[in-house]
Amino acid sequence: MDGSSPAHGTSPGAALPWESRLRRSTIMSEPASSGEIPDTNTHWLFKNPQLGITLWDCAHGTRELSAERRQPCHVVSFVHSGAFVLHARGRSAVIDATSVLLHNPGEPFRSEHPLGRRDHGSSIVVQRKLLLDLLGPDARFPTIHVQGLFRAQLLQRLLVRSLQDRKPREAMAVEEAALKVLREVLRGDAQASSVPRKPSRRARRSYAEDAKALLQQRFRERLQLDDIARSLYVSPYHLCRLFREETGVTIHSYLNRLRLREALEPIAEGKTDLSELAAGLGFSSHSHFTAAFRKELGLSPREVKKLATARIPEMVRALNL
Repeated sequence: MDGSSPAHGTSPGAALPWESRLRRSTIMSEPASSGEIPDTNTHWLFKNPQLGITLWDCAHGTRELSAERRQPCHVVSFVHSGAFVLHARGRSAVIDATSVLLHNPGEPFRSEHPLGRRDHGSSIVVQRKLLLDLLGPDARFPTIHVQGLFRAQLLQRLLVRSLQDRKPREAMAVEEAALKVLREVLRGDAQASSVPRKPSRRARRSYAEDAKALLQQRFRERLQLDDIARSLYVSPYHLCRLFREETGVTIHSYLNRLRLREALEPIAEGKTDLSELAAGLGFSSHSHFTAAFRKELGLSPREVKKLATARIPEMVRALNL
């Protein structure tokens, strides 16, 4: 996409005042130094002086722990497919399609791909000034990732799909849709940080993160609870309790969320037979998939498929964000 039309904001080929810092960051594509994992390949879909939208692809996921990295700007990242482990703020977390990842500028982090598979997604890169009204004078994300934001994740997928098809788009419509996504993410971030939680014991957190990694690896299978518990050498009862205490949701709910998030991209592209997609994601039937999708989002897969070709303001209205 050449992006020369003013409808896409500033041309992706034109450098912005704050973009020079991003060229040295991990979200931009640069050769990795010896001993580091290769940087993510990144393509700008939209950018203006306040925010940018990128598409990224980590095609060479490695099991080795990366060198310490820092982002120079606030970055909100959405995993479209795949998963990795993020190490930040003294803890480790599996980041997959159910998660929205939040980077504060200057905050150190490391990552690894224990499954050895590629992942790809998109990001909203935000200038600090834009977040002052929403985050306050400190302008920092309280948590490292947020879950349960299906509508915001869907709008992000649809927005990315719309920017990829090369059709002229009003820059203001793109900005407003991106801000809608950001507001939903920040609302979820504030809620997550305000929920009182028991001090998380290392063992409980480890079981939960190991279970999430296993679900990411095998979510297309017809899994039973005993399959997961035996793989982690823990009883099904204790695994259910530990997982719920750490994540706030049941294992079955998390598995369904993961499957549904993985469905967003092919549905937004409008190319997939829904019965085939449902079977490939581990759902027992097309009707089971549709019911789970509607329960989570309030829209059917076919309704979302139609939204993929709608104008951006119509997408925002349909999702009621």
